[in-house]
Amino acid sequence: DCDGLVTTEPGMPLFCFTADCVPVLLHDPVRGAAGAVHCGWRSTVQDIIGETVRLMVSLGCRTQDIHAAIGPAIGTANFETDSDVPDALRRWLGAGAEEYIHAGERKGKFTVDLRGALALRMARIGLEPGNIAVSGECTVESHDKYWSHRYTSRYGLKRGSQCAVIQL
Repeated sequence: DCDGLVTTEPGMPLFCFTADCVPVLLHDPVRGAAGAVHCGWRSTVQDIIGETVRLMVSLGCRTQDIHAAIGPAIGTANFETDSDVPDALRRWLGAGAEEYIHAGERKGKFTVDLRGALALRMARIGLEPGNIAVSGECTVESHDKYWSHRYTSRYGLKRGSQCAVIQL
């Protein structure tokens, strides 16, 4: 029913399912808060990560105390899109967005680094860059290890998802 959850209740597991989208787990060990966020490209450019961090701050967290883990997701080389995704990324990030947008192999196509863009946004809103861990694993390239919607769709295989979990 939602793309992000936050809790301050010990023992309450939070999770998000993905199959190429970016899972982000957040933890503030000082305040004792945790968050799990499913970052598809649409929720990303609607600033779900900023909203989640703002919610954590409203619960007493300080941005400099929040740690983030950006999990395995579709990698830049495999996330080929039309112009709508890079255009939305440019509106969301403004300056600096171009670093995460590349020309695709096919004319009129682009590739996008969502994990890098999310890390930039988190640093811009106050998370310490050293507190942001980014997985380099691509769900498409490592389809034997992770579920990938794009890979399974391309080959008519059964689709699944993986789950990212955090608990205080």
